[in-house]
Amino acid sequence: MHQPRENPAPDLAAAPWARIQAHLEHAKRQVYAQIESYPSPITGCDQQFDRLMEQRDALSRELARLAAARDAAGSGPAAAAAAEAFLATSPVIDAEARRALEE
Repeated sequence: MHQPRENPAPDLAAAPWARIQAHLEHAKRQVYAQIESYPSPITGCDQQFDRLMEQRDALSRELARLAAARDAAGSGPAAAAAAEAFLATSPVIDAEARRALEE
């Protein structure tokens, strides 16, 4: 007779990483939407468009940094501390978002 498998305990250390990743991906989607709806810029002369492109690139770099930090942290208590350190040093997550993500 087949015994039902118990569900493993959820990895609580993964939750902060998932929230941070969701925040960064949402911000990136917003920037992409702004870029897509932006009127045709004059190359090199449109500071607003250039700023959007910089934000897009910064968010992509930050998502890559997040993946590397999450992988390096592993699981357990050290992972939660690593997620907090990531938040504290992220140049693209503002103070308001940082507070919300820390809750």
